[in-house]
Amino acid sequence: MNPILPDVDVWLKAFSRQAPEPLIVHAFSRHVTDRRVLLLGWVRQGLLARVRDERQFVRLTWLLGAFPDPRVLAADHERAARLAREMRGREVSLAPWPALLWAVAERVGGAVWSQDRRWRTYAPHGCPLAT
Repeated sequence: MNPILPDVDVWLKAFSRQAPEPLIVHAFSRHVTDRRVLLLGWVRQGLLARVRDERQFVRLTWLLGAFPDPRVLAADHERAARLAREMRGREVSLAPWPALLWAVAERVGGAVWSQDRRWRTYAPHGCPLAT
């Protein structure tokens, strides 16, 4: 089974206590059970930066510690820059962090998992997306 690299939006929907999305929670649980979920450092940082108090921060840090964090290589940054340039040439906006997530997903043979519309814009250009 190929790895899954959820973007911040999926993590938020999977871990939300106020408004969890059952389909995402179920799929996320299945991917965790299958040991497919990878967590990039900047996604981890984005999640931790959203917590309100120290107790939540400590708890979330502990929970996220269970997920493998693939090492981001210099080649990943170079690939991300190439992707951003290619997309700009096609008049498609690709910010640095999504470009890096795309590059790492390609390298590890995985797929980006997000419900954000912008990812659907990248799919026709070769971005590996989880369905």
